[in-house]
Amino acid sequence: MFREIQTPFGFPIYGYGLMIVVGFILCLFVGSREVRRLGIPDRVSDLAMVLLVCGILGGRLFYYIQFYEEFANRSFLAFFQIWEGGLVFYGGALGGLTGGLVFLLWKRLPIPDYMDMIAVVAPIGVFFGRWGCFLNGCCFGRLCEPGAPWGVVFPESAPAAARHADWGLIAPGSASLPVHPVQLYQAAFEGLLFLSMWALSRWGKAPRGGLMPLLFVQYGIGRFFLEGLRGDHVRPPEGFTVSQIVSIVLFSIFVGVVVWLWGRAFWTSGRGAAAVDGLMESAIYGEQRSHEPVREDRA
Repeated sequence: MFREIQTPFGFPIYGYGLMIVVGFILCLFVGSREVRRLGIPDRVSDLAMVLLVCGILGGRLFYYIQFYEEFANRSFLAFFQIWEGGLVFYGGALGGLTGGLVFLLWKRLPIPDYMDMIAVVAPIGVFFGRWGCFLNGCCFGRLCEPGAPWGVVFPESAPAAARHADWGLIAPGSASLPVHPVQLYQAAFEGLLFLSMWALSRWGKAPRGGLMPLLFVQYGIGRFFLEGLRGDHVRPPEGFTVSQIVSIVLFSIFVGVVVWLWGRAFWTSGRGAAAVDGLMESAIYGEQRSHEPVREDRA
């Protein structure tokens, strides 16, 4: 793993932070192209800074609440050491969207269009964030079967090895046991989400503002099942982790929003009424034809 990359300048570059920076730059590039395609004012760079700051604060705060025992014997400044990892997606998403909505309202920018743009670029940022988790050795998966080809062993300096040592699975100072590379599973899932949002944004029939709630629905489903492969925390007695519970709640909320937005667009476009008329016409005339006598042609 490349948790720290030594440089000739005397200071290291952290793999997690490097991936965050790469993802941020790509999000800026793709976001600027999206707003030009949508024909809306380009305030992507300003919005991106708001999303980045509020997203990091929200993700870190959510992590602190969920894993507060890690900060029990550390200084207050440890809260801001994000280059070592420790961000929760749902906290970052809620913090970033809250800050982003305030910014869009303040600047009087078209919120539905900007939400569609964010839905396209957000999976890119999370994709590189999960690669950062892999390089850092955090957010690791459950133990693999011995000899499994996909099992990953993290070095003794990684959080995975430290957590295994705390649980008495290995001796302190040893490499971790083989675990599922769930960070890469999540990154692959984010790639699929990006392709889905990108294709729907160019389909031409998606309702304005309809991509963001659909993204939450799709992410909630994937995160719920991928969370079951996580091994970086002790599963609570009730069987569900905090992120799984949040996935269920957000899925329940946003699936209703998706049905409302996409259903309204379907009916107002006339396609819904045309489809019902076609079904009724087929049922009526189909029934009439079924009652017509069969004529036999005789020579």
